[in-house]
Amino acid sequence: MSGEKILVVDDDAAIVFALRRTFEKEGYAVVSAKDGVAGLGAIRSGAPDLAFLDITMPGLDGLSVLAKVREEQIDVPVVIVTGFGTMQTAIRAVQLGAYDYITKPLDVDQVRSAARRALELRRLREEVRGLRARLGTRPPEDSIIGNDPKMQEVYKAIGAVTTTPNETNVLITGESGTGKELVARAIHAHGPAAREPFVGINCAALPGDLLESELFGHERGAFTGATDRKPGRFEIAGGGTIFLDEIGGLSPDLQQKLLRVLQEREFERVGGNAPIPVRARFITATNRDLEGEVRRGAFREDLYFRLNVMRIPLPPLRERRGDIPSLVNHFLSRYSRILNKRISGIVPEVLDMLG
Repeated sequence: MSGEKILVVDDDAAIVFALRRTFEKEGYAVVSAKDGVAGLGAIRSGAPDLAFLDITMPGLDGLSVLAKVREEQIDVPVVIVTGFGTMQTAIRAVQLGAYDYITKPLDVDQVRSAARRALELRRLREEVRGLRARLGTRPPEDSIIGNDPKMQEVYKAIGAVTTTPNETNVLITGESGTGKELVARAIHAHGPAAREPFVGINCAALPGDLLESELFGHERGAFTGATDRKPGRFEIAGGGTIFLDEIGGLSPDLQQKLLRVLQEREFERVGGNAPIPVRARFITATNRDLEGEVRRGAFREDLYFRLNVMRIPLPPLRERRGDIPSLVNHFLSRYSRILNKRISGIVPEVLDMLG
């Protein structure tokens, strides 16, 4: 978006010059600082829309600047740049909440992409904040709650998926209760087909014959009791999203039929022979180790590769304990409304025990 302001903080004048030229060609306004102290001052006073911080600088290094920005709760996405990429610095940058981490020598396409994605994330956050302010409500009950670095990676993955064509399949993995359906709904809501239907089904909740009819639909007279033609979930989804939860519970027969749907992007209703095109994105989810299922022969390898085009692993709560207070407040508010109770909060001692 033209006019957005990017701050470049680097003690290497050549790097500053190169980034300035790259961003200005994209229509962004660019300001710069030659060390960490000046950069932090610019962030505090100038409120840039995005900051690119070099790690190694005199006075105050980039990670220290990032730590200060997060400590002071300044809402600006930060991309860390370094000429000495190590595992430790990458991990530390993510832990401190860096949006992205790129290494020198800089790739211009990577820099442009990082800037576009970071600014898009900022715009989405501002839209959500504005909507909440206008509505005067708390986050909706189907919001994803969490600011832990691991959840930031999930948000980045959601953003990456939403930039892909709607035919790109997504596999969401994680233990029960980690929010797989919430992630699927977020992908749909922020994707190119948000106005189209979101259609979900639990593949482990129905017996095979009934599940096939639910997915594919059926023609009149296809089986006993089929008194009318019924469209299936694939058809109802239109150009939206099909969410298949617990995909690991699919029978071998249905695995084969689903594989054909993904390959041909069409299907027939049960008892019918007219091909019906599939335009929706397939998002599948599982709490099983599908790679292990493939090795054991319980899940088709070719189907697994078709589903696993983009993968989003979800962390369990025990790996993001810092999100517990936010989750507690969310559910207290939710069930206070449902049960018509007035519960204002939870004492710190209890939160300490939960954490």
